[in-house]
Amino acid sequence: HLCLSISAELDEHLVDIVKMIEWTKAYVERLNGKAQMVDNPASTEDRPYPPILMAEFHSDPSKKTVCVYGHLDVQPAKKEDGWDTDPFVLTEKDGKLFGRGSTDDKGPALSWLWIIEAHQSLGIELPVNIKLFYEGMEESGSVGFFDLIARESKDGKFLSDVDFFCVSDNYWVGKRKPCLTYGLRGLAYFVVEVQGMEQDLHSG
Repeated sequence: HLCLSISAELDEHLVDIVKMIEWTKAYVERLNGKAQMVDNPASTEDRPYPPILMAEFHSDPSKKTVCVYGHLDVQPAKKEDGWDTDPFVLTEKDGKLFGRGSTDDKGPALSWLWIIEAHQSLGIELPVNIKLFYEGMEESGSVGFFDLIARESKDGKFLSDVDFFCVSDNYWVGKRKPCLTYGLRGLAYFVVEVQGMEQDLHSG
């Protein structure tokens, strides 16, 4: 069964999101990477949020460093929504894997660990240093994540030596053909504050 790490139903599934992040941390450590689960800056005693995973395979300061963004939470799903199989049971059909999160975004996020594991198994050195920055609230607005980015971008912090970022939250266009996304639509937010005088400046 796939982990029900559903951030839109946080009261019910916070423990599942934490379990998913813990599982990923253990996978990183099994591959001899360094990993830490950082408290979500938005968490309070009354409203806890899942921690954020920061991990790295940092072997050579002369190499470039790539930071991979991914998320380990998913949207709600039920078979009656139109799924042919249970969305939380990973099912192979015609050489394809079906299950909630297989493409958005557990599959792409975890594939980086499979790549690292393959390099290690084949005795091939990684061409770059790799850092992983994985959250558990992307499907619900990435609560707290931007505050952590600002904090970890400062000198000497986790993101300060990153040369390139890869958003690993996209699709493949075939079994052997990845899709290289070089632009995202995104959102733009603006806050406008207007303040007037406390008294009239003209009576006419």
